Amino acid sequence: MQSLKSVMDAYMASREFDRATLCRLHWWAGELGAQPFTAITQDDVDAALVRLAQRGRLKPLRNRPAQPTGQPLAGTSVNRYITTLAGVYAFARRTRLTPRHFTPPTRGIEKAPERVDPERYLRADEVERLVKVARAFDRRWGRMAALIVFQFHTGLRIGNTLALRWRDVDLAAGTATVLRTKNGDPHVAALTARCIEELSRLPNRHPDAWVFANNAGTKPFDPRRLWRRITKIAGLDGRGIHQLRHGCGSALAMAGINQAQIMAVMGHKTLTASARYIHSNVADRKAVVTRVFAEA
Repeated sequence: MQSLKSVMDAYMASREFDRATLCRLHWWAGELGAQPFTAITQDDVDAALVRLAQRGRLKPLRNRPAQPTGQPLAGTSVNRYITTLAGVYAFARRTRLTPRHFTPPTRGIEKAPERVDPERYLRADEVERLVKVARAFDRRWGRMAALIVFQFHTGLRIGNTLALRWRDVDLAAGTATVLRTKNGDPHVAALTARCIEELSRLPNRHPDAWVFANNAGTKPFDPRRLWRRITKIAGLDGRGIHQLRHGCGSALAMAGINQAQIMAVMGHKTLTASARYIHSNVADRKAVVTRVFAEA
């Protein structure tokens, strides 16, 4: 039976990885690499993550091994370790190193809460700036303003949005149905009146056509290049389109929507996934209180 280390070696040989990913892979190899690949359990992974948390952050040193700083790892860092190991098992499944019915030990591992930095999500006023710029500068595709509003109001992942066909959208009922999300489950997104208005303006609403198709109608449009141009013009250079999803969750939290409802809107399976928006809600409330009572 192959060891985790041998499968990792094949995974690392399959393509190039950045230095941070390689460091995480080597860490997993040091923790569990000698064990049989398919015999590793969730408990094994959990125990390794506990050791990772105890180790905390490392300080890189020139020509010497990195040293612990005594500071805890951020939730985002812990989650990258989980995702890295999950990538190894996904590679094994694609290459038939594991049977199709095999359940990887990363399945069901609860991820750490991640705080949303204000620079990692888009606020309502920033979204409005983007919409105005899109209306003025998206003369060729003509759907960017609708895409921005749709992403911000529904909180869908961009991949799910671009895969939508008109048969998945019911403007009369005000819903958009994603048949399979990242979590593997279907999800029904509620459409606001503004979403419906924006979508109603779009051409070619044939059931088989993509909602956000390219101009030829042959495949979904790739918005990355246009997004970069629009964000730069709007003074929001460097902001990612995924931040519209984060902006949706943060806007819900700031409006006082409870965590269970945020989970339902965002399609989250775990409380930790939506907890990041609760953190941002608290941070915004603190900022408001500090500003109001600064001179009291």
